[in-house]
Amino acid sequence: MGQSVVARLALINEPRTAARVWGAGFCDMKAPLSRRTLQSVKQPGPESSLAHAERERRLTHLAYAAMVVLGINVGWLGPFLPQISHGIGASLDRTGLILSAIAAGYFVALPAGGEIGHRRGPQFLLILAMVLDAAGFAWLAMAASLSASTCAAILIGFAQCGIDIAVNALVAELNRHRLAAALNYLHMMFGVGATLGPAIDGLAMARGVSYRLTFGGGAGAIAMLAAILIVTPRMESRPVEGEKHELRALLIHPLIWAIAAVLFLYVGAEVGVGAWLYSYLRHATVPVAVSVASAGVSVYWAGLIGGRLIGGVLAHRVPPRRLAAIGSLVSAAALASLILTASVPMLAFPIVAIVGIGFGPIFPNMIAAGAERFPSRVASMTSIVAGGAALGGVALPWIMGVALVMSGRAASIGIALAATLAMLAVLAAMGLPREQET
Repeated sequence: MGQSVVARLALINEPRTAARVWGAGFCDMKAPLSRRTLQSVKQPGPESSLAHAERERRLTHLAYAAMVVLGINVGWLGPFLPQISHGIGASLDRTGLILSAIAAGYFVALPAGGEIGHRRGPQFLLILAMVLDAAGFAWLAMAASLSASTCAAILIGFAQCGIDIAVNALVAELNRHRLAAALNYLHMMFGVGATLGPAIDGLAMARGVSYRLTFGGGAGAIAMLAAILIVTPRMESRPVEGEKHELRALLIHPLIWAIAAVLFLYVGAEVGVGAWLYSYLRHATVPVAVSVASAGVSVYWAGLIGGRLIGGVLAHRVPPRRLAAIGSLVSAAALASLILTASVPMLAFPIVAIVGIGFGPIFPNMIAAGAERFPSRVASMTSIVAGGAALGGVALPWIMGVALVMSGRAASIGIALAATLAMLAVLAAMGLPREQET
């Protein structure tokens, strides 16, 4: 799922190349300490500033690694469902409840995740979430019944919620001077993980390795990452001066509702297109082969990763809401083209790639827009708007599937197109031309 959330402060004073951004770990050490929320317990002197900078870079990179883990978690469950069904002695449709349990756990944990991240800091939340994730997959690997597997899945859902909130908040607080760029790169890592997940499954199944061994090994790797986070010195969180928004104020703030609405529409369209794209290509006026349709889905997700890479480069020059609007416009044009070119299969690959590229920067830049407005409550803000994203990921793909069956390919794609155009309308209502909430 895309998707899965958080932050971007518009304190970008000078453009830099993507290579320099990556090499610096997205942490500009020339920025004054007063512009950062996470600080050491002691103010670093000239001799200790290098160690302080290295700690920030290390934490940023660990957050990227955790986002890759989150992507793998999402990507590797589906291909193993038939094996899990056989292993626990349940029918395949009932085994699918595992996915629903993960989604339910994620949604239920959102309020607690936001408050833990705010009160104890994103690094603490990330450690807790990684421990829960390792425990959840270890439990799923050993579960012998559907009830045990469902309980493990709920725990995994709790963990995924915590990881999602924590990594966004951590990267936002450590990289306020290049917030949107850092968040685009962070969410690119989710796409990398989601691509690796099925590849890991394929390799395991080709070598006869069961899901139990695969998930058990994954749990061990997640636990190792948690251990590295535990031994990494904590950064003490300090409130941003002049920003003391309470949770109640966030819940009623119009900007929060606008961001949640955009993410509802975005995640619904993104997940829906990804879920039904194979069927769109197979049911075109001139259907493509099974292998070509499968490759088209991979091209779509590769485009999403590429869009976030491009978004990271452009974020130094284009404000976050404007960049999200540009992405929406690109995807809307490509979705319209996908409807109109059903009889020209050779155009399918470039069109679906453009859909993914346009969708790519929307989620991280909307989180960035919220983070730059509420820099002292990034974790809480993320947990709120992620609720809208989660609901969109459940509702719109189902509606698109019903439309595909009842009315055909064009009607289903048309729902994604309408959602994308609605995003543009919400962005305009947010004051896109002025980018006024800084």
